[in-house]
Amino acid sequence: MEDKVYTLLDLAEEFGKDKQFIRRRISRLKLRAINKDSREHINEPLEYDHQAFLKLSEELGVSKFKKDKANETRDDTRSDTHETRDDTQKLSDDINKDKVIEVLERELEHSKDKLRKSEEEKETLMRLLDQQQRLSLQANQKIEILESKDQEIKEEIKDGEKKKWWQIFKKV
Repeated sequence: MEDKVYTLLDLAEEFGKDKQFIRRRISRLKLRAINKDSREHINEPLEYDHQAFLKLSEELGVSKFKKDKANETRDDTRSDTHETRDDTQKLSDDINKDKVIEVLERELEHSKDKLRKSEEEKETLMRLLDQQQRLSLQANQKIEILESKDQEIKEEIKDGEKKKWWQIFKKV
């Protein structure tokens, strides 16, 4: 039995759990498939050795194989009930953790979206501020030009009041 190779489906059937549960346990235990790098197609099933099977059985608290359980009767039903409660509790904890992870991932995505939007708004505001400052500078320059022209006209008028009528038409 040492050389036996197990697929994910075999392990799920052996432990009486669904494939997703077994896949999560395998990833939690960081078990590596023996054919992970040698598969020709990605959809070929991953295969695990007997050591992986033993580690999974230890993690799940299963002391005997499913086939052996069918042949034997248990003397202590309390321990069976306790193991079932532990398995149910672990499964419940796993489901709760998965739900929490999903919620946190959604919140993270929402926060990222908010951050992107706020950065876009910041860029827009910076662009608008720059435009407003340029317009203000142009307006101030035009005001200065008009004031200087106004001053020149006022000086010409003053000079024109001091001149006699024949000096007004005189070319300078």
